[in-house]
Amino acid sequence: MDRQLDCAPFGYFTLDDAGMIFEVNQTLLSLLGYQLHEVQGKHINLILPNASRSFYQLYFFPMIRLQNKVEEMFFSFKSKDGQEISVLLNALRHERDGKVFNDCACLRMKNRIEYEEVILAAKKETEARNLLKVKQIAELERLQIELESKQKKLLAVNETLLEMANTDGLTGLRNRHYLQDCLSSYFTPHTEQSLTLSFLLIDIDFFKNVNDTYGHLTGDSILQKLGNLLREESRNEDVAARYGGEEFAVVLPATGNVEALEMAERIRCRVENADWNTYGVTVSIGVATKMPGDTENSLQSRADWALYYSKDNGRNRITFGL
Repeated sequence: MDRQLDCAPFGYFTLDDAGMIFEVNQTLLSLLGYQLHEVQGKHINLILPNASRSFYQLYFFPMIRLQNKVEEMFFSFKSKDGQEISVLLNALRHERDGKVFNDCACLRMKNRIEYEEVILAAKKETEARNLLKVKQIAELERLQIELESKQKKLLAVNETLLEMANTDGLTGLRNRHYLQDCLSSYFTPHTEQSLTLSFLLIDIDFFKNVNDTYGHLTGDSILQKLGNLLREESRNEDVAARYGGEEFAVVLPATGNVEALEMAERIRCRVENADWNTYGVTVSIGVATKMPGDTENSLQSRADWALYYSKDNGRNRITFGL
């Protein structure tokens, strides 16, 4: 932020769509009694009293998403020592470098009550002169509320569609597309040197024989049961996915080779000892742990090699890919 904006005679801050404070100038920091590090990267709720939090969620955020701007909105902030500070807020929605930001400017209103009384008197005078205009405004407000309601429903539908797009319909696990995106995120310049990561590739042994002998419905039941087992064995931060056909994969962040092998062995034993009715099911597993210079492709290739080594050397076993 340049010095002129930082010291401007009005408060300035920038929010992302999650409500996180991205930038804030010194004028607003001084008004609220905060240091920059105390608010930057924090949710705007930190500086809002309870009533303004609701107002932000129900009016400010939907309006700026709908109209790309907010003009002359009364707002209240909460200072670090708990005082409520009234402001007049303007905001514009912009896209910069492929990301959307909501830039906000605010002026403190020390005489808010008197100002509101003047506005109210002007409003009543206008209503008296032009009832039709009032009815038109009311209709516009109704349409705006209706649009906001439809927008919320559309956002909910989009979230549902996104979840469906990332989920395997048979097992309920994540699908391969989601897994690849997740795996890619661990090979960015920011994370590639610092994060420990392991990857499991799991294949059901002789699965074609199960389908040929017992039918595809039985095969689907086995895939679903294995999916549940992987879900139970996975931690919250892990990503278990159907890799394709009878193959499954698990991404294990912050996990070294020892822990990854232990988890793979738990999965193998649980599958071997599970009740599969009249047929036995086992799995072969390939394990790979991220090494310096690895890419997402090389990590998967080593797990794939290890999986096929397991299958070529007796199945129902685990191999670590070097």
